[in-house]
Amino acid sequence: MLRILRRPPGPTRPIVALALVGILSICIASCSRSLTASIASPARKPAGWSADDALALATDPSISQLVVTLAPGAEPSEVAASYGAALVQCVSGAGTVTLEPAPGQALLDLENQLCTDPRVVSAEPNAWLETAESRQQSFAFDDGFGSAETFAEQPAAEAIHIEEAHRVAVGRGVTVAILDTGIDPEHPLLRGAYAGGVDFVDGDADPTETADHLDNDGDGLVDEAFGHGTHVAGIIHLVAPAARLLAVRVLDDDGRGRLIDIVAGVYWALAHGAKVINLSLGSLSGSTALQQALEQAEDRGVVVITSAGNWGNDQPVEFPARSSHVAAIAAVDASAQPAAFSSYGDIVALAAPGVGVRSTYPGGGFRLWSGTSMSAPFVAGCCALLAEIHPTWTLDQMRARMAQTTRAINDGCDKFGAGALDAGAALAPDYSPGMDEPLVPDGFKRL
Repeated sequence: MLRILRRPPGPTRPIVALALVGILSICIASCSRSLTASIASPARKPAGWSADDALALATDPSISQLVVTLAPGAEPSEVAASYGAALVQCVSGAGTVTLEPAPGQALLDLENQLCTDPRVVSAEPNAWLETAESRQQSFAFDDGFGSAETFAEQPAAEAIHIEEAHRVAVGRGVTVAILDTGIDPEHPLLRGAYAGGVDFVDGDADPTETADHLDNDGDGLVDEAFGHGTHVAGIIHLVAPAARLLAVRVLDDDGRGRLIDIVAGVYWALAHGAKVINLSLGSLSGSTALQQALEQAEDRGVVVITSAGNWGNDQPVEFPARSSHVAAIAAVDASAQPAAFSSYGDIVALAAPGVGVRSTYPGGGFRLWSGTSMSAPFVAGCCALLAEIHPTWTLDQMRARMAQTTRAINDGCDKFGAGALDAGAALAPDYSPGMDEPLVPDGFKRL
């Protein structure tokens, strides 16, 4: 749970899209140090991160706070008071807080001071993460053919052999957390699967997607990510129709969310029984605090699936896609042809459909969307199917099963991980004689 200790600062100043792209192309400057080092020892930062990198983020006018991970036993209020900083937020059970510099104090100066404090594990700007689609301007669209029938029968579902998978499992008893822009909990196809949630953007218990009709990120677009979370939720429901869906709103309707909210969202999902977490979001900035949360998830047997990014190349590499505690998913079309926009390379575990995917949209409708954000939930849904049969399986075990059963990528491409997802093949080893009809639950028809 996120405790609000004081009123957060007012709305940030918009920045132009070109400046935003420039900032996002620079890695975040975080500090990580040994707890036994003396207070005078210099901050130890990841290799390749320069002082210029730190300055770029620390002087971004939209970033006014630091995310600080404290050593065990450190008292947040005492650490804040030592520097005259304001304690803004605390992530319950995580030892992670946000601090705001005292008036007149530069963010970078406070960061550098905290990096030499033995009570501090890491300090980093409370930077933005966002959907790959809002960054590369991939938008949902209505082709006029959206319906429950075309949703269930779309080429992507057939491509991963979902009907065969549903003869073995439907995700019954499995909880999937979706950290995204929220959800439409009243959508006819999602209402029965929705299991509650939380909104870290507005600070309440209602994760319903909202559109404020404002260009909050200053990129010239309004509400460009509205519907993203509902779309992702629909894909998971398509693959695992009996899974319980937790909606964790950590991104606004422009597709951006603060680092502290993503961290809080992961811990909230862990505390509320998630077995699978879907993160269709990312940044070019690394994060010690988020990496620690993902490590906690893996240690607890929770499977985290992320989008690989929409850069159309193997560089730049997004985070958390490059984290060792997740499976990053690239995009192919329904015929296993590599998507031109998809990121690829060593970070990719496997690929899944991400081109023209039809899914649920706020208001009870359906829209098409393309991106690796759409690929990740296909794999998250498959993990929910596997978890029904193998509830103790870890990320490594699920990755191994899916990797062993993938379809080949067309054109002999070897840059998309183990290949293209085949949910039917992944569940086939668990098939027993007599499983001839899909086990779709009540309220979800295989039309």
